[in-house]
Amino acid sequence: MKILWRYILKELSWPFLFGVGISTFVLIMDEILDIMNLIITKGISVWVVLEFFGLSLAWMLALSIPMGMLVAALMGYGRLSADNEVVAMRACGISMRTLVIPGVIMGMILAAFLCWFNNQVLPNANHRARLLMTDITRKRPTWSLEENVFLDYFEGYHILVKKIDNKTSHIRDVTIFEHKKPDAPRTIIANSGDIKFTPDGSKLIMDLYDGEIHEPDPENQERYRRTEFKKQTITLEGASSELERSSSGARGDREMSVSMMADENKKNEEQITEAETRINGFITQDIGRLLSGPSIEQKPKAHGAVPVQNKAISQKSKDMMTRIDYELKTIDTYRRQINSMDVEIHKKFSIPVACIVFVLLGAPLGILARKGGLATSLGLSLFFFIVYWAFLIGGEEMADRMYFSGALAMWLPNVVIGICGLLLIRLVNKRSSFEGLEFFKRLLPRSRS
Repeated sequence: MKILWRYILKELSWPFLFGVGISTFVLIMDEILDIMNLIITKGISVWVVLEFFGLSLAWMLALSIPMGMLVAALMGYGRLSADNEVVAMRACGISMRTLVIPGVIMGMILAAFLCWFNNQVLPNANHRARLLMTDITRKRPTWSLEENVFLDYFEGYHILVKKIDNKTSHIRDVTIFEHKKPDAPRTIIANSGDIKFTPDGSKLIMDLYDGEIHEPDPENQERYRRTEFKKQTITLEGASSELERSSSGARGDREMSVSMMADENKKNEEQITEAETRINGFITQDIGRLLSGPSIEQKPKAHGAVPVQNKAISQKSKDMMTRIDYELKTIDTYRRQINSMDVEIHKKFSIPVACIVFVLLGAPLGILARKGGLATSLGLSLFFFIVYWAFLIGGEEMADRMYFSGALAMWLPNVVIGICGLLLIRLVNKRSSFEGLEFFKRLLPRSRS
């Protein structure tokens, strides 16, 4: 039996690697266009791109490994069935359940690895990837000073240079339109100048010589003022195009481990308890005030006394209901946050368990699709993975709307597909012979002519 299991595991290994590679490639191609856009517009270096791809590879593997297990089950067992090896094993008295056990063991090992990976590696990778993408988005594009071309890289300035000496950074025939203050624009013209950077490279310093400044008179906007200068220095902020790294202690729910999310849920539960205590306090306090008011016998007999008292009571009731409504909305918000955290907690374990579920589904389907080959295996894998993912996304949406609990939303796809897989294994095990789609035709009721 050990020899048989090793043989089946060997048949599953290469299709698994193939499935993981194909799935990861598809996910990378989905991201490559956005990355290429950042490279072109932001001037990102190759090493930064590789770093971002490496960090993004974490969430891609979390999805491609279960997908690879489905491809492995379909292709591996399909190959055994196509070469009539399954028939030979069945003839030797080996049941379908026994044939599936090696795949289930492989799925359990991958599920255990993914549970650790999703809880320890994936949150940190998602956090670092988000920070890096934020830094890349904030990064200013690279700039260059060209002859007879307006440069509008620096905010509030338009710069035109007629001649540039790239060796000495000396410039000639410089025109600068400054519009930092819309009500007081300036035009600076200089015969020559020099360009240099501050030591940290964050500012550009332009030393201009023999020029003029044209601007409206600040004391009288109807008057015009021209100022000549021998030397004028202009400092331009934001000259550096280097990527500045940032750090942040705040994390989203997909950037937290299970323990972090459990702590957040505990804090949210405490906030709910405090809100419920405040509601009870409002009700007790306001009812006490209403009951402690003057009785009807103590009120004066004037006609306006009773309406005034009733108006005061009505106003207090409205204030109390407003405060209670606010606290109820606060409680609902915290409960939604708890349910959202529960979704992410259970997702860290439900997706890895899909490695086992896909074996239960893929093994009988692979045997039934014995003549389909690679195209059929990939097509079935894609179809059932899309179905599984649709269940997962739909369950998450329903959980966010408080229709389902986080546990039910995340585990329902595994339960449904797992039951379908077990039923198929049972049906295949009962059949002494089966031939692809003919097997399904036997399951369908025959129509009467």
